[in-house]
Amino acid sequence: MINLIHGDVIHELRKLPPESVNCIITSPPYWKGFEYESYFNSYKQYLEWSREWLRECKRVLHRDGYFFLNIANDSETTVRAYELLNICTNDLMFKLHDTIIWYVYNRQPSNSDRQLTNQHEYIFMLRHSSNNVSLNKRKLYDYNPNMFKTRNVGNVWEIPFNKNNNNNVSFKKKTKSKWGHGGFPLDVPLSCILLSTNEGDTVLDCFMGSGTSGLASKMLNRNFIGIDIMEESYNIAVERCKDKQLRLDNI
Repeated sequence: MINLIHGDVIHELRKLPPESVNCIITSPPYWKGFEYESYFNSYKQYLEWSREWLRECKRVLHRDGYFFLNIANDSETTVRAYELLNICTNDLMFKLHDTIIWYVYNRQPSNSDRQLTNQHEYIFMLRHSSNNVSLNKRKLYDYNPNMFKTRNVGNVWEIPFNKNNNNNVSFKKKTKSKWGHGGFPLDVPLSCILLSTNEGDTVLDCFMGSGTSGLASKMLNRNFIGIDIMEESYNIAVERCKDKQLRLDNI
């Protein structure tokens, strides 16, 4: 089942039953002044809003579920990554089970001498507790062994931001995908889903954008709930998830 919702994240999350989701994979707005962030009047308001949607995520996440929170790490958002993590762990009492470093080695080089090229983002793996943890590390390695330098499945994931259709890396700057705006590549949600869920489980992306997490869920035979307030993004996600042939037969 693929359930795509056009609406406000907090309003729509409150409609979901408690503990109804096995895995959450999402990347929230970063307070960078983009059009879809224009409803925040201040950074304080942004943090208060973040606390509310994160609280709802904890409510809908199953007791043994996993929450993968992707937050970019650059000169504008580094502190904010930790502020959102502090809300999760200090205010809402999520357990930070692991911090995955997404190594984006093909990012466009920084043209400034005052800045290093940003080549990583955080993926915080959050849970209710450390009880009953069982990660499908073998499945993740079998799917994409090139993520790791050795057979050791670690918390540094080498995933390029863009690939062409021949699975070769593209080193061109692409702040937007071919679907119209930025977002993580398909290998990010695929990896999170393989690592933490089984067929028939339910995955949630409450800022689904162009529906990449939904695409990954459909390929892996998981149920999916996606929410986005932007009508354009919602329409793109609907179009992308229509393909009935999506499937990873080697998993």
